[in-house]
Amino acid sequence: GMDLTTADNSFNNLVNVTSAQIPALQRVAPGDADNSYLVQKLEGTAAAGQRMPLAGSPLDQATIDVIRAWIDNGANR
Repeated sequence: GMDLTTADNSFNNLVNVTSAQIPALQRVAPGDADNSYLVQKLEGTAAAGQRMPLAGSPLDQATIDVIRAWIDNGANR
């Protein structure tokens, strides 16, 4: 249900947005990769749902590390 068709849409639907599955978490919490629902879903540690991406193999750790670094550095556009 999220519109991720452009970089702007993706940013607006992920950063500082409450998770629908776990409302106590933001999808991407700038500066806090450990408590970002996106990272938990990518790493398979989320308390709800399945590991992402659903339609394919898990992302490699190097890619997850880049996403973590982006979030920890403020998740800037």
